Amino acid sequence: MSRLSDWWRWMNEKPQPSIYGPGRATILYPPLGRKELAGFHRCEEYLLREIVEARSWGRQVDARGVQFPTNGWLIMPGRVYSALMDDTRGTGPRPPVMNAVVAWLADASALQPLPERTRDDIATSNRAAFREDYAGYLHGDDGTRDWDHDMWQVDPDRMLEVYPHLADANIDWKRAAA
Repeated sequence: MSRLSDWWRWMNEKPQPSIYGPGRATILYPPLGRKELAGFHRCEEYLLREIVEARSWGRQVDARGVQFPTNGWLIMPGRVYSALMDDTRGTGPRPPVMNAVVAWLADASALQPLPERTRDDIATSNRAAFREDYAGYLHGDDGTRDWDHDMWQVDPDRMLEVYPHLADANIDWKRAAA
């Protein structure tokens, strides 16, 4: 009987929303039609994955030995968009949609652009790390990627106001929320 009751509970329990689930922001979404909003939410979902790992990637950049003038919470929306295009085999929302999501969060002060000099320095560091990691596979590739200069820093306090559920994402967000 226990297996049957477990199955019954499993079949009837309410699904728990994902940390990455779009549409959970506390700020107003742009006024978009149904199709445009679906594309916006798709980009938002992918960007949330990067935002959840922002502190982790910031630590990786800091571990290279150069102290960049950032708050240590970094994202690369271009990298996110590239992953979205890979996952959708090029049929996902176009780049202006991802740019609109980034601008929407920047307008809410949850994302802040890095100064050009800082972006250039981190991009140079990224290319050097890429060349080092993939030295045997590059064959003339200098490690430059389209998104190398598309870097933003996350304001964790403001991002938690926009997405309070991020406090449950990982230890970095728990600490930021405390």
